[in-house]
Amino acid sequence: MGISRLAELIREEAPDAVSSVQLEDYRGRVVAMDVSVAFYQFRTAMPKIFNRHGENISPLRGLFYRTMHLLENGVKPVFVFDGKPPDLKERVLAKRAAVSGAKRKAADPAAYEPPQRLPRRDSERLLGYLGVPCVQAPAEAEATCAALVKSGRAWCTATEDMDALPFGSSRLLRHLNTKNRDLEEISLPVVLQKLGLTQEQFVDLCILLGCDYCEKIRGLGPKKALPLLRQHGSIEQVLHSTCSAQKHPLPENWPLEETRRLFLHPEVAEPSQVVLEWREPDEEGLLQFLAHEKHMAECQVRSRLEKWRTACLKRAQPQSPGPVTKGSKKQRRMVEFFQVKKRPRKQIPKPGRKKMKTQEQPGTAVET
Repeated sequence: MGISRLAELIREEAPDAVSSVQLEDYRGRVVAMDVSVAFYQFRTAMPKIFNRHGENISPLRGLFYRTMHLLENGVKPVFVFDGKPPDLKERVLAKRAAVSGAKRKAADPAAYEPPQRLPRRDSERLLGYLGVPCVQAPAEAEATCAALVKSGRAWCTATEDMDALPFGSSRLLRHLNTKNRDLEEISLPVVLQKLGLTQEQFVDLCILLGCDYCEKIRGLGPKKALPLLRQHGSIEQVLHSTCSAQKHPLPENWPLEETRRLFLHPEVAEPSQVVLEWREPDEEGLLQFLAHEKHMAECQVRSRLEKWRTACLKRAQPQSPGPVTKGSKKQRRMVEFFQVKKRPRKQIPKPGRKKMKTQEQPGTAVET
């Protein structure tokens, strides 16, 4: 889920923090991505494609196409795998899964399928053949993505969830999975400046809005939580000053301090120990794995590799200046770089005319 209604609040209260960008703007940039979020998108948004062994290969196919799209645009992706989820998240996720599964099973028992586990080994093999680095997070993948950004090892975190911001990622890239739509970059420093909050107060705001680690306080939505935190500075002061047990009761066993610690001091992979190396895709390995083992159409794999190869050749060619059209920049001439000054014309006396002596003026001293 991420942080409930945080994106909406940022657009309303800190619109300057949100920029519309293009994928080409990230050429040469390192983009950290959560593998589980990507697979969830492929599993829910793409139609199921079963191979001859009955395996649903649509998530693997989606990962292949998206990664190739990033590579052919000059982006350097690094995929981060989740580790052991925090105990707080396990309780919340189990509760949500039970409610969601019961609703779907009640709606259509024949069509209900239990959620599939992430095909970790297949995704690692695919990314290895693509020449893209992978990182194993000890806990939450987005926390390690944020740590890579904070350390300068990555430029931004690419995810739809807003958790990367309270984890401290200075840049969040959204809508990477949407075609024909501008990407959206959110700047955390600008968010904090426009909201008038410190990072610690921003984490408190995210807790009040609702996160994956604890339930929210009933009645304290975005319209109330932000001004109250601006006024009082912390959740404890907000509760002490304005809230009563009858009006805004706290959830039972509410783990405020533990949730704060998860956001402000998460368990992450040490950025300095992370090896980030990119290689050219292994075309033969990709064909063997995708076409022969996973039985994806070989013509599709070859066609996608050919498109990537063409894009690489195009980027390697020097760009020649095109014709000057209306609205385009005019090519500058040499005289615009070096200013040319005309020399003063030398006066040459005409022949046959004698130079007249100047007559001394009366009262002028003559030097002897």
